[in-house]
Amino acid sequence: MSVGVIVVLAVLLAFLGVAAWLFSLARGQERSEEVLSRLQSGADQPVVLFAGDSPEMAIPGVRQLSRLLWRAGSAIQPRGIVLMGLGLIMLMVLVPLVAGALVGTLVDAAVLLVIYVVLQQRAARRRSKIIELLPGYMENLIRVMSAGNSLEEAIVTAARESEDPLRPLFMSVGRQTKLGAPVEQVLSEAGQLYGLRDVKIMSLAANVNRRYGGSLRGVLKSLILAIRQRGTAARELRALTAETRFSAVVLALVPVGLTTYIYFTNPQFYDAMWQDPVGKKVLIGGVIWVFAGMFILWRMVNAIGDED
Repeated sequence: MSVGVIVVLAVLLAFLGVAAWLFSLARGQERSEEVLSRLQSGADQPVVLFAGDSPEMAIPGVRQLSRLLWRAGSAIQPRGIVLMGLGLIMLMVLVPLVAGALVGTLVDAAVLLVIYVVLQQRAARRRSKIIELLPGYMENLIRVMSAGNSLEEAIVTAARESEDPLRPLFMSVGRQTKLGAPVEQVLSEAGQLYGLRDVKIMSLAANVNRRYGGSLRGVLKSLILAIRQRGTAARELRALTAETRFSAVVLALVPVGLTTYIYFTNPQFYDAMWQDPVGKKVLIGGVIWVFAGMFILWRMVNAIGDED
């Protein structure tokens, strides 16, 4: 395929993407302006809560990608995610056109898998750090509430004394409550976004306390004890399964290392297989199965260390 055809296809894809983006903006412009005006008060910290109200979220795949990036610590808004996704789609279409259908598809799949694994790893580390800091934050929250402050005020005050990544999370919650959003709703959305069951329990406790009264501090103390006990159990489990996790890493690296060794010691072996129709299918299938196995092992290892 000539370079001119490739350029024309790339331009057409760009125009189609821009048209879809403008159409989505036109559908929800009024709602978007309302949400953005609310989010602009306090742009010094990454604000991700209630961003799901933006019209870009109606585009397929944008919501899932947004949540993945936000969990990984990125403060990018849905509009920027749409533009980034369009650029990635254009590159994924151009690679098979330049390198061939089979090789290009494998390269695209490998790149997407690496990006997904990296984002998931960053999100898992960020979530683990939040869970580690959460008991100390709740203790500060109880002390501030004992001084006579409301829950909304205590959330912001305790967040100022916390470390990242917990500080921007609860500062965002505090800003949304100041703008009129119910604190239990904001906490529920934060817990759903980051996959934090303990924050969801805080939301339920705040909702029950608002409707029926009761001691919110008692619920928080019980939650602190439960988080610390679960963390201790998770660390013990990781220590007991250290050998299993190391075996998983070895199993994932052996095929890659063996393939690299054979390629550098006898490159004609793979060249001959690539020229043969059956050998080409075997190589492509082997690469697919290796990546699938590595992904499954990675998910299993992460499941072992999951604290929630």
